[in-house]
Amino acid sequence: MGKIKKEIKDLSKEAGSKTKARKSAEKWFDEASKSIRDNTVAKHSKPFRVGMIHVFRYEKPKHIKTLEWWDMNPVVLAMDPHESGTDVGINLNLLPVQMKEDLLDMIYDRMDGQIKSKTGRSKENNALTQGEINLIYKDVVKFLKQFGFDFAIRQYIPQLKKNQKVVSYESWAKIALCDFQDLNGIGINEVKRQFREHLKARSKRKDI
Repeated sequence: MGKIKKEIKDLSKEAGSKTKARKSAEKWFDEASKSIRDNTVAKHSKPFRVGMIHVFRYEKPKHIKTLEWWDMNPVVLAMDPHESGTDVGINLNLLPVQMKEDLLDMIYDRMDGQIKSKTGRSKENNALTQGEINLIYKDVVKFLKQFGFDFAIRQYIPQLKKNQKVVSYESWAKIALCDFQDLNGIGINEVKRQFREHLKARSKRKDI
């Protein structure tokens, strides 16, 4: 168990249950988003900061008339942008809860040195001033595919994102607890089914 999963466990214990911890985390996000003093969540209208988690509205994606479904409120762990200029990242809403926690736990531990360099005393818990880490697609895609996390990789046109927030590294456990998905054209059970099918297809490819 790494840092993020331990913090989730501690938050759940402190709140009395994981359900109560989720409600507390969602309240934190709402209040921090509105606060001028709490910088654990900060407004961010620019393209993704690589390696940081972003929450935003994405109500009218490109090709909206032909898309079968999409998430209108993505929570994205950002990677480097596509050569076309679109933002790229892993929409955590599209992963089962356990897989989401596993992913953040592994990434945080693997990037611990870099994260510490971005969260020094003057930048502690401050999403406004914390910088990027090297979460580069070509470097991590093999790792992501190994566990099926590539199912949740999505591209976003920066100009179509609305009300974007960026979250401090110290708040990853809290944002992992939050349930912010807002699916259009599909239910969460169908997303879970598609994820299971994705894992099966990946397993078959390994067997060949």
